[in-house]
Amino acid sequence: MFDFHLHTTKSDGVLSIEEMLDTLHLSSIQPFSITDHNHALAYECFDYTQFPCIPGTEIATSYKGEIVELLGYGINPSVINAWYKDFYSEQNLERIEKLLFNRIQECARRQGYLFDNTLSLNSFEKGISKKVMYQELVDKNPMFVSYFPTYKAFFRQGLSNPDSPFFINEGDTYLSFDETIDLIHRAGGKAFLAHIFEYDAFRKNHYIDEVKDKLDGMECFHPSIPMRESVKLFHYCEENELYVSGGSDFHKPERHIPMGVHLDETLLCSSRFDWIPESLRNLL
Repeated sequence: MFDFHLHTTKSDGVLSIEEMLDTLHLSSIQPFSITDHNHALAYECFDYTQFPCIPGTEIATSYKGEIVELLGYGINPSVINAWYKDFYSEQNLERIEKLLFNRIQECARRQGYLFDNTLSLNSFEKGISKKVMYQELVDKNPMFVSYFPTYKAFFRQGLSNPDSPFFINEGDTYLSFDETIDLIHRAGGKAFLAHIFEYDAFRKNHYIDEVKDKLDGMECFHPSIPMRESVKLFHYCEENELYVSGGSDFHKPERHIPMGVHLDETLLCSSRFDWIPESLRNLL
């Protein structure tokens, strides 16, 4: 088994780097990639060259208003981390979170939802504005949870969905789609579109056909994608000369999605996996 999409406590996972490495070893999962959100800080904490590892990251961007993520594989962690520490400095992060906090409140106000007008942010970590407002709207509006039963639903189907009345265009708070691909390429990596089945507007409007020539590959195998659809995506990549990746997107055991991706050998032998270094390709 392999797994090219994993998160540690350096972003929003629950396993430390040491726990992640131990779990991967005990599970015989190799090769692998730790792809924490918007940075590669995990790779500052262990000598990844001594492991069957491809250094990676998952960077949020937007396309026509919808938030999407790009996976970067084979990156130089120092380049990604230098960008991250500048782009998400304390000052810039505070500006972004206050801006989004106000936008979400304005959306809620227009639709007549109740919330405490004196509510404020006590800290400024990435995404805190959305999480605070989601909990406030759930607490003050009994029916709200029927529309958005989880924070993730609120983010994907509301805030990041151009067809939703809760849509807030966050494009001006991220690098653009092209800039994100350029960043990954400048770091010596390859840019893959992550879990396309989590992007409703992107799929509905066939935006993949618009961006495929900019990408190096796609994450075809992911828990959010039914296997039949994964195979269709695989063939799409074959037809368009895109590389293929896959991963569990593991964050925490409570999601009941285990680490590791197992594929039939006929798929693994495809040239769509030629982006993997030969020394690691032999481990598949």
